[in-house]
Amino acid sequence: MKGRRIFGRVAAVAVRRPWPVLGLIAALAIAGTVAASSLETDAGTDTLVSKSDPTYQATQRFQDKFGSDAVVVLVRSELRNLVLTANLGKLLELEGCLSGNAPAKALATLPPVCKQIADLHPSRVVFGPATFLNQAVVQIQSVLSSQIQNATQTAQQAGARAHQQAASQGLSSSEQNAAAQKASQAVLATFQRNLIGLATKYDITKAPRLDDPVFVSKIVFDTSKPAGTPKSRFSYLFPNSQSALVSIRMEPDLSGSQQNQAIGLYKKAVADPAFKLDKGSYVVSGVPVVVEGLAGKLRSEIFILLAASILIMGIVLFLVLEPPLRLLPLGVALAASGVTFGALSLSGGSLTMASIAVLPVLIGLAVDYAIQFQARWAEARQSGLPPPEAAAAAAGQGGPVIGTAVLATAAGLAVLALSPVPMVRSFGLLLVLGVGLGFVIALSAGFAALGLATRPRRRRGLRAPRVTHRIGERAELFRARTGRRLGAIGNRALAVGITSPGRVLIAATTLAVCGWIAGSQTSVVSDIRQLAPSSLPALQDVNTLQNDTGVSGELNVTVRSNDITNPAVIDWMRNFQQRILERHHFTSATRCADAEICPAVSLTDLFGETVGSQTSARARELLNAIPAYFSQAVISRDPSGTGVGDTANIAFGIPVQPLDQQQKLIDDIRGQINARGVPGPPPGTDVEVAGLPALAAQANQDLSRSRYWLPPAALLAVALMLVLVYRSIRRVVVPLVPIALATGWSSLVVAAMDLPLNPMSATLGALVIAIATEFSVILAARYEAERGVGLSVGESLRRTYARTGTAVLASGITATAGFAALAASDIRMLRDFGLVTIVDLAVALAGVIFVLPAVLVWAESAREAPAAASRLARWLAPSQPSQPDG
Repeated sequence: MKGRRIFGRVAAVAVRRPWPVLGLIAALAIAGTVAASSLETDAGTDTLVSKSDPTYQATQRFQDKFGSDAVVVLVRSELRNLVLTANLGKLLELEGCLSGNAPAKALATLPPVCKQIADLHPSRVVFGPATFLNQAVVQIQSVLSSQIQNATQTAQQAGARAHQQAASQGLSSSEQNAAAQKASQAVLATFQRNLIGLATKYDITKAPRLDDPVFVSKIVFDTSKPAGTPKSRFSYLFPNSQSALVSIRMEPDLSGSQQNQAIGLYKKAVADPAFKLDKGSYVVSGVPVVVEGLAGKLRSEIFILLAASILIMGIVLFLVLEPPLRLLPLGVALAASGVTFGALSLSGGSLTMASIAVLPVLIGLAVDYAIQFQARWAEARQSGLPPPEAAAAAAGQGGPVIGTAVLATAAGLAVLALSPVPMVRSFGLLLVLGVGLGFVIALSAGFAALGLATRPRRRRGLRAPRVTHRIGERAELFRARTGRRLGAIGNRALAVGITSPGRVLIAATTLAVCGWIAGSQTSVVSDIRQLAPSSLPALQDVNTLQNDTGVSGELNVTVRSNDITNPAVIDWMRNFQQRILERHHFTSATRCADAEICPAVSLTDLFGETVGSQTSARARELLNAIPAYFSQAVISRDPSGTGVGDTANIAFGIPVQPLDQQQKLIDDIRGQINARGVPGPPPGTDVEVAGLPALAAQANQDLSRSRYWLPPAALLAVALMLVLVYRSIRRVVVPLVPIALATGWSSLVVAAMDLPLNPMSATLGALVIAIATEFSVILAARYEAERGVGLSVGESLRRTYARTGTAVLASGITATAGFAALAASDIRMLRDFGLVTIVDLAVALAGVIFVLPAVLVWAESAREAPAAASRLARWLAPSQPSQPDG
């Protein structure tokens, strides 16, 4: 009773003082919309896996050490044309430009974009073919110069010793000089013989130079294979004879806008004429580029979904509601959406693929609440009540019922907060906030607008256009015809439910069980190429990258040790890397396109075949001799930045593939870290799998698993909420039976129609339960009210469906129409999700309409059974003999 009075007072005040109420709601909606316009889109790793997840933490540690996921520049050119011509010099300049580390003198001669990259300094590591070859030249020249210097010093020392020895023997000055010269020449001759031996072994006839095709050819190409075939050990640089790869790891602490700016600068650089190749081209791709492209798509997608929602909802409301104020529920929904997304912005949230889907769904639900109140208002006005009293009566009678439905819906949606995937959690919580605001705005601004519509207006002598009249007449005719047909169907459903409730429930349960079995066999599409917009340029570039090279992403295995240069640790890494490659069909005779996995740049590439006979000091000496900007792609630096750190990187190139297959690959790699029958990591060594491919696969696995337990959890949450409100098990069970059965029917329909499921479909069961519960709760509550005034079961059901059934049907249509707006999305994940949800909601609504009467009749029978049994027991009991008077 108290709740009814509160709802009634709020509605009555809104009708009496409509302008202040409408002004306040409008101001909040406008402010929220303005705040929402500054929302940033987020398609990054934070939306996939919880920060407490071990894979997420491993990836964060990897990025802190080595930089974020790589932007890849695919160099499309015949390899000999690229590395044996002046193209190599252009590529070297481009790599220096992309690194942002070009000297000031070089920047003066490079295009202006290079200065912009240097000022932003987004790149931590740039690893490419020209840099690699240039370092080979530098290192060989450095080693050669060092050896010549050492040989010269050794010769001088030998000459000095010979001179001293000749002097001690009393030889003349000329003899002493001759002895010294002979000793020096002997040392130099030995050095020259060794140098000639090395030159003969490696076929080096002159000092190496980057512009020496002979030297470059000997490093890059495999002479045992057809001309132009690169060595397989350099597949991370030269995946085949027609392409090369430049990898750019950005700083991990860049903001989203800085990352987008950096990617834009990289694209601008490769497009600059100064770096244009002769008979070659560039393609900028990689995970960050796809994320940036998808984020940009999300920014435009929300406006498309908003426009589609308004159009679809406007058409639906025009067809299902009577004049006036057919579009009032849409205004309520838009206000609720504006305030909701404004609150998201003020709380520091962002737009993810899931939160964008909230918009059309929320519009559909908020329209639903407004329709329910509007239907109650129409009933009250038809009884002759003036506007304030009509508002109080409509809100007083409908408010508790609709409010209970809102609470049940919110409880079901809140279960999504238990999802292991952050973007699903934010999707559920944002909807909870939105449905609450939708209810409040429908109760206040909705009634204020209804009150204004009843006020007399001055006639201005203007007539509505003839076209408007025709559209209105056709809408009335459509509504009348549809109403008669649906009424006939509803009457037949009521008749069957009343006369044969047991048969209806048996048939419904059988179909639901079949659906649950079929649903467990339904596969989930998780290949990003089938879920992202096919028109997305970044996705097309990923396809190009994979088609040309066989890989499109990078999976990382980090090895952390107190002494990462321990020969035992390095040898274990090499053996582990080789074992993984062999298990997934990569050998020296294959290319990346022919294998499941491919080698990428790793610490083991900096050493020879074995370092077992070397020492940690020698390994550190080798690593310290390599420039930090080059070696930090594979080994971390110590905090001072002057020496070797404690973490190494073993990288593998992988193709885009369905995430369930990707998870199997990752699980196999994890299993090989401590596999049976092979030595495990040396003591004190920790090994982890990291990278976005691991995060994406983990998120998909979490979503697939939650698909089975989220619906029962949502059903339980709704039941607990209804128990708190009704404090009656019967009143809780009755509205939930058709909803629970509908989850099985919808699975059966989806399986029969062969509709595709995707990772977002994990939320489907909980979402349908949360939304469809409202329909069942409202009808069941109206039935209880009709029974409370003494009507029979059949008459109560007829009046319930006659008075409230139409509003529930309209609410179901508008809620479904909200998901239909997702069909306008260019993002296939959202589009397919919307299509499947339309089917599920339609089936759930049909379940409420056709099965709820049978459940209500069955519940009445169960309630009357104890009383009938008691009457039967009293009738069957033997009469007691009368006792004689004292």
